[in-house]
Amino acid sequence: MHRAIDRRLDIAAPEAREAGAEVVFNDAWGAPVQRFDFDKLGLPADVAAVLAEAFRHHYAGLEAKTRGSAWQQIKVFAAFAREDAVCDAGDLTTATVGRYLVWLDRQKNGAGEPWALRVKALSISVLGVLVNWTKRNRPASLPARIDLPVNPYPRSGRSSRTRPRLNEALLKILLAYCYEEIDLAWARFEDGRAMLAGDEAHAAPGELAAVVRAVAAVDDGLLPSAQAVLAAGAGLSRVNRLGGLRVIGGYLHLTTDSLAAFYLALAVQLAANPEPLRMLRRDCLVPHPLEEEMVVVDWSKLRAGAKTKRAQRRAFDTRRPYAAPNLITKLIAMTAPLAEHAPMRDRGRLFLNKSEKQKAVALLPMTTLHAAIRRLVARANATTAVWNRANPARRREVLPDLVPILLRGSVAMEHFRTAGGDIVAVQSVLNHASIATTEIYVRGAETRAMRETTIGRLQALMVAWIDGKPAQASDATAVGRATGFAHDCLHPTAGVAPGSTPGEVCAHLGGCLACPGLVVPIDAEHLARLLLAKTQLEAARMRIDPHRFSLLYAPSLAILTDAILPDFPAGLYAQAQAVLPSLAPLPELE
Repeated sequence: MHRAIDRRLDIAAPEAREAGAEVVFNDAWGAPVQRFDFDKLGLPADVAAVLAEAFRHHYAGLEAKTRGSAWQQIKVFAAFAREDAVCDAGDLTTATVGRYLVWLDRQKNGAGEPWALRVKALSISVLGVLVNWTKRNRPASLPARIDLPVNPYPRSGRSSRTRPRLNEALLKILLAYCYEEIDLAWARFEDGRAMLAGDEAHAAPGELAAVVRAVAAVDDGLLPSAQAVLAAGAGLSRVNRLGGLRVIGGYLHLTTDSLAAFYLALAVQLAANPEPLRMLRRDCLVPHPLEEEMVVVDWSKLRAGAKTKRAQRRAFDTRRPYAAPNLITKLIAMTAPLAEHAPMRDRGRLFLNKSEKQKAVALLPMTTLHAAIRRLVARANATTAVWNRANPARRREVLPDLVPILLRGSVAMEHFRTAGGDIVAVQSVLNHASIATTEIYVRGAETRAMRETTIGRLQALMVAWIDGKPAQASDATAVGRATGFAHDCLHPTAGVAPGSTPGEVCAHLGGCLACPGLVVPIDAEHLARLLLAKTQLEAARMRIDPHRFSLLYAPSLAILTDAILPDFPAGLYAQAQAVLPSLAPLPELE
């Protein structure tokens, strides 16, 4: 007789299981990655316990950077609580929140200026997250009623300032120098692989090959410290004579300085946010479903989508030697020796780095990346200075101090300029859910001038259409698109128009009918022209391939039928029918 199995889960009460005000977050393998001690904030014990429990539960599934940012705001509230003499959880009331808002308004930065709205909004937002979680899940922990205001700092996320950017010339200089360093790093790494494999053709000079093999043997193929080389008797003096450990390390695997060149080149090509790019995975390359020469780079963006993350994807032609997939393929090979020694949580990452201080392999820290970028800019400007002395008539610009966040806005502005001011095209590149977010990246005097020019051109076309007079010769291309159905382009997927991509439908196709500033006179002649266009579109629907019609012409027919024609009075249709025979026939749609 078998004894019944007790299948009940013996789960301790949350209070017993999660006691204490220290919060530890582990990775998927159980190793601690972040530790936050609320006992060190100087808060009353019960207040610290309430905040710690809410923090532990709410931020468990979020990114480490998000938790770190929230922790900074909790420390801000702790500073207020000490100054406001909060004694226990009973002092957390609605009035306390009001005093906290007033306290935030009094704070000054290092320059003596009040804190920015977004900083204060973040502080009150983090407090609201913790309080609301406690009200939902542990209401007994808050003896008093506490309510938080809704959006106390409106428009805190919108700034009127123009973001600093690199112009086209500086971007090209930066890319050219990055590609030079990448070529040098890749050639050195390939030589190193040949030396370690015993390929005599790459063993010259003999001393270099011997030193590379000796250094590789010290720490299982990784770049060792100077002390380790000295202790192993690998010839530290010979290493220094051949350029030092950093140069020799380039023969073994990717080094920090070379990694900065790869990072900046990919930042420009992908127009990616700095942090998601740093978190790029080794399996980010996906074959294109249609084109053999194309490869898709697929990565995740931490804030892309509230519930469902939107994938970030860009396709590149691998026949270009410096295309992003080719750079990533080299990165994968150059970091393969590092991946074997990385902790499990970082083993799938692309930007791995051997730390000289920690003497361990891990995901590249952002502070280390910033330092490497500063060194790269200094090397690039030194090269530029030599060029300018030798070529005074063809001087090159020097690179300013830059941080990765500048590149996304700079690339966005170049796409905006190339697209002729089409912000929708930039929104597609940056993968923004709201076009208002895209507008922040392209804001500036040049954008305003382009918009004014575009508005003036469209207004001229509308007036010409109303008056029946031809537009100016400079608008011939736009007028050509505006005639008939705005579909007289012979190849709408050729990608020849500004902002268009080969293989995709032109962004200007049907743009006149969809324009929010379109003016349609309410008279018989214009109604007759619209009816003629509608008849021609409906006839084409019966003749043209359904997929082609839905791709090219269906949007215009829908706008014409649902948005424009219903605005004409019914009594005008009889007059329009009388005008129809006098109109010139429209071209056949293909």
